[in-house]
Amino acid sequence: MKKIVVILFALASLSISAFAQSEAATSAAKPYKVYCEIISYSRNLFSNKTTVELDFGQDSNWWSTDRKLVDEHGQIINFNSILDAANYMAQRGWIFEEAYVVQSIIKGDSGTPNYHWIMSKEITDPSQITEGLQTQGMTK
Repeated sequence: MKKIVVILFALASLSISAFAQSEAATSAAKPYKVYCEIISYSRNLFSNKTTVELDFGQDSNWWSTDRKLVDEHGQIINFNSILDAANYMAQRGWIFEEAYVVQSIIKGDSGTPNYHWIMSKEITDPSQITEGLQTQGMTK
């Protein structure tokens, strides 16, 4: 009789342990939404391309160029428009959420528009936020 009780106790312990491990694995892999802001400044006077910056909430100061998107060789990527940049992001799993424009008015100027697009994607691990993307700050 004691052997049967010990065996039943051992089986119950194994079942509870397996259930707890599967619950931990399920909760760890639960997807959550993260956000990125694409900021597009006015085009260069001598070019019809635009350069964008990406803000994932990373540490960066105002004058830094660490948020500019670069290719695999570290060269800044110039886009035809902010929509071109949004398509680039969509190919990497990002989804458009919202857009707004900020008008930077300098004395004697009618204002230079800065376009801001908010994108999001579902991830299960923080390392997936910048998957397929590289900024100047990441290459340092």
